[in-house]
Amino acid sequence: DWSIEGAEERSMCYAPIRNAVRKYVPIGVESDKVLNRLPRIVVPGAGLGRLALELCSDGYAVQGNEFSLHMLLVSDFILNNSSTYRPFNVSPWIGTSCNISSSNDPTRTISVPDVDPGAMLLGEESNFKDQNPPEFSMAAGDFASIYSKTSEHGRWDAVASCFFLDTAPSVVKYLQVIWDMLIEGGVLINFGPLLFHWSSPPARPDEVANSSLDHRYFDSVDVCYDDLKEILTQIGFEILEEKLGVEALYTADKLSMMNSNYQCVYFVARKPCRKDF
Repeated sequence: DWSIEGAEERSMCYAPIRNAVRKYVPIGVESDKVLNRLPRIVVPGAGLGRLALELCSDGYAVQGNEFSLHMLLVSDFILNNSSTYRPFNVSPWIGTSCNISSSNDPTRTISVPDVDPGAMLLGEESNFKDQNPPEFSMAAGDFASIYSKTSEHGRWDAVASCFFLDTAPSVVKYLQVIWDMLIEGGVLINFGPLLFHWSSPPARPDEVANSSLDHRYFDSVDVCYDDLKEILTQIGFEILEEKLGVEALYTADKLSMMNSNYQCVYFVARKPCRKDF
């Protein structure tokens, strides 16, 4: 996320989301002037925080959300140490032992971060040189637990979801939470596959009852994209835009003999205003 080597993947995954945000959540519209605030965006499954910070550098008030402690520790280290910004080297493929062309490949290093996170908001070349930058924050914890609270209802102008919806034990619950947290006219912008992280292994009923696996593996329902669209429309969303088979890499090692190449779905779904009914 924070290297030159990841630029191609960011272009594949983040660029469509940033372009859609600019298109469907423009800054400076009349409603924002009346409310005297910038549009608010949540980036669930924010990981190391790059997409969230890039959206903030575009002029939006952004909150990233992440559950993984490992992701939170590294994102905190990168995002909150810009006053002593100095790139360092890591070897992200050091644990690889298969599909290697050369013995030197796993030990090669990359430099991170490739940009100064603080300079993106406060530097001479930022968009906010003569004014305060937009609000930027990270919320640690389970997405549904945080944003299902009534205090979050109708608070957000957009949810920018990248490789996130399929992390849900119940994608229906995620979509219901997103519906509640969006303002009328707010949008869900999604990019990613349907890998379904909680997809369970085949098991007989007696094996499920006696299994030591997390119950979410057996509660998860893997749906196809057609079913996902039906769920969206049944909740109340209207789909404004969609593309299927959008190619994207994920943590690719260009020197490896094997990489994951996803054919992703991109869509924009809107929560209609009451006056639209």
